[in-house]
Amino acid sequence: MFMPERRCNLTHHLEWAVLFDVDGTMVDNARYHEQAWIELGNRYDVPITRAVYRTRLHSRANSQIVSALFPDQSTPEFVHRIAAEKEALYRELYRPVVAEIDGLPQLLQALADEPGVSCAAVSNSPRPNVDMILSALNLRDFFAVVLSCDDVSVGKPDPCLFLTAAQRLAVPVAQCVIIEDSISGFRAAEAAGAPYVVITRGADPDELRHATAAKAFHQDFTSVTVHGLRRLVASSA
Repeated sequence: MFMPERRCNLTHHLEWAVLFDVDGTMVDNARYHEQAWIELGNRYDVPITRAVYRTRLHSRANSQIVSALFPDQSTPEFVHRIAAEKEALYRELYRPVVAEIDGLPQLLQALADEPGVSCAAVSNSPRPNVDMILSALNLRDFFAVVLSCDDVSVGKPDPCLFLTAAQRLAVPVAQCVIIEDSISGFRAAEAAGAPYVVITRGADPDELRHATAAKAFHQDFTSVTVHGLRRLVASSA
């Protein structure tokens, strides 16, 4: 397990910030979400093949997926219960094998050592999923702010999550660099008015073509540097 040497910067003199997506960006976990939906379908005699998941369900909100799978039972209470059951299944499947994308702990440590910058974890996933990943990777202390879909009224592609993170860090969103992997994240970053870079390791290749405004593409975090991120903020000012 990675052992951080320093915690996140909590100074009141922050000049810029880095906002990290979680699923698909910090970890390559898409197949475990897919597996959870398939197993859930089996429980309720609703067959879900990989092809069906990837063409009809992938990248949609849980509420939309539940409504598509159970069109005759989509009351708010039912949707909430089924979505919660799926997320519990996902955590059961992924918890034993959680692993970070290469270079992530080292980049976070370098950012913690850099004065004037702080970090936020900003996820479209429910809070228990986010907490599980940050705890399993021992990375929670690197983030001054952690936001999930439970913390806002609307998630990505709406920019609310990124705008809220910037507000809580007391850094203008234009002085934030966003690190993402998905079309909803790309659109949220663009709507927020912040530069973004893309980690491709856990991304859906079909979604990468939508990252037309990305400042850089990296397979993993080993080639991402503090200097490079800082330069993006300066060039976008």
